[in-house]
Amino acid sequence: MKKIFSILVLMALLTSCWEVPEDIQADKVDFFVETLSGKQAGETIILEKTWQVRSWQDISLSSNASGRVAEVYVKTGDSVNAGQVLAVLEDSIWSYWINLQRSWIWVERAKINYESTQLTLDKSVFDAEMNLDTLERNLIALKIDSQQNLLLAKDNLDNSQYGNLDSSSALKLESLDNSIEKSKLDYEIKVSSDEQSVEWYKATIKKEFSWLLTTLIDVQEFADSLLWITNTNKNDNDDFENFLGVQDKNQKRSSELSLQVLIDYREASKFEEMSILAKKQDITEPEMIEVIDYIDDWYDKVLDLLNKLEVTVNNSLQSVWNLDQTQITGFISSINWYQASTQWAYGAYISVWTNIKSFLNTYKSSQASILKSIELQEKDRDIQYKILTSWELSASTGYERTLISTQDNIADLESRVESAKKNLENAEKNRDITLRSLQNSISDAQVNYSSSAKEYWKLTIRSPINGTIGNVLLDQWQEISTWTPSFEIVSDSSPEVEISFSKWERDLLTENVEVEISVQWEVYVWNIYAVSEIADDNLNYRATIVFDSWVNIIGNLVNIKVPVNTGKMLLPLNILEIQWEGIALVKTLSWSTFADVRIRLWEVFGEYAEIISCAENCEDLNIITSDVSNYDENKFTIIEK
Repeated sequence: MKKIFSILVLMALLTSCWEVPEDIQADKVDFFVETLSGKQAGETIILEKTWQVRSWQDISLSSNASGRVAEVYVKTGDSVNAGQVLAVLEDSIWSYWINLQRSWIWVERAKINYESTQLTLDKSVFDAEMNLDTLERNLIALKIDSQQNLLLAKDNLDNSQYGNLDSSSALKLESLDNSIEKSKLDYEIKVSSDEQSVEWYKATIKKEFSWLLTTLIDVQEFADSLLWITNTNKNDNDDFENFLGVQDKNQKRSSELSLQVLIDYREASKFEEMSILAKKQDITEPEMIEVIDYIDDWYDKVLDLLNKLEVTVNNSLQSVWNLDQTQITGFISSINWYQASTQWAYGAYISVWTNIKSFLNTYKSSQASILKSIELQEKDRDIQYKILTSWELSASTGYERTLISTQDNIADLESRVESAKKNLENAEKNRDITLRSLQNSISDAQVNYSSSAKEYWKLTIRSPINGTIGNVLLDQWQEISTWTPSFEIVSDSSPEVEISFSKWERDLLTENVEVEISVQWEVYVWNIYAVSEIADDNLNYRATIVFDSWVNIIGNLVNIKVPVNTGKMLLPLNILEIQWEGIALVKTLSWSTFADVRIRLWEVFGEYAEIISCAENCEDLNIITSDVSNYDENKFTIIEK
């Protein structure tokens, strides 16, 4: 009766625990892409404006940029046309060309940061996938081992009843030996994996040290260009030294001390020692802890300097000729950019810092735990051998023990598999969110580059209207600043109307564009003669339409329809991959595959760029406007929306 009961228990356990998974090859899923035909790009937009016609006799024209007057092309009494170049400035004050190049470097740096972070995040996802795969394989192996262990225990129980221990004892001991060898193999795998992790953390520390060194150099040079405490920049900006931070000299002194601390910190022997340790191939674990703590302290000093420097600049006195509000705003924008980039890098570093310390503090204990488990298994083998040679009660106890242990081990490993699945899901979500954020940083840098390009072209002063030069207020080689009066121009005709445009409308607008003007029952077709480059108090840009003297409509309200069309293809900036100045790549859909086509850029209008030529016929392109960065040809089938 006891033997029948045992057989029934074994059959029930095997039915509930033994599952053989099947590999299922998933079909490809649809990958939808949005496209835009080249023939559809660059459609004309009609803007409608209502304004009153007034009479203006002359205008005063001011410069839109700061610099030295290189050439003056007109003199008093000269007739000029709208758009004619009146004077050209040298880039001697604000370094517009340098700012243009620097903004391009920021675009490239944002792309490099995106690619570097993508590699790190992809590795995290890959590690999570490998961990899940290992646990699932271990679960399968555990169920197989558990089945065999139960069979051996049952056979041992049966044999103990009849006193036949020869063959069953040998099989049981062989099973235990296999389990011990498997545990030893797991230990060797664990040791190898830990060694690889240590090497990866060494490389991570080296990369973090290099990144922080670059940040330190940038911040130190920028701060020194304002505070001038080193011989390198001591006399570069004496013209506004007495205005910078003068409202709180103690705060300014505190900023200088923070900068000196950062310089001394870098020049100290400790810096050289940490630099050598970060690059050291055989760096020890205590040395790794020492380096990451040193980097953490370094970040604190950089952020402290930037915070104090921002307060110092805000405490400056404005001076039209030495330190105007535009300069102060430019300094604050640069400081805020350094603060944001440093704080972002510091946040990423804290995560690395936590992982390294946690790993170094636990991985050896994990290895020791596996060794202890092997030791216990070997002891269990000795105990099991004695049980197999003892009486029926000992065999029955061994069977019950194996049954309970099997259930606990399977339940524990199944729990670890579920945890690994959640870890993989979190790693994938974190990768997607982080990469989207970095893509936004690239877009911001590209917008900043477009803004710098527009600032550079402000060095050319053009006539906004047709008229006569009434007075030339500039001399060649004269240093001028933004808003400096430059020319007085007398209008050729009296009736004029001004139209206000928002920034995005101004970006699409061209001078001399033909517009339709409706007043009462009359309709005129006229051209816009001048468009302001400077926003008014309402952040709008004014454009002027000048009528002939015979058009007697002064004082009337007119309705104006303005077509805005560059005459060339317009594409969104966020779908372009900038290669170098004026050149970009755009992804196209051709025969169900993605292809990069090189295009040449001209102007940037807000979120759009003007295309002047393509490596292929522009109108034949099928341009992709959606994000395809996650596309994998092994997983997806392209579907055009």
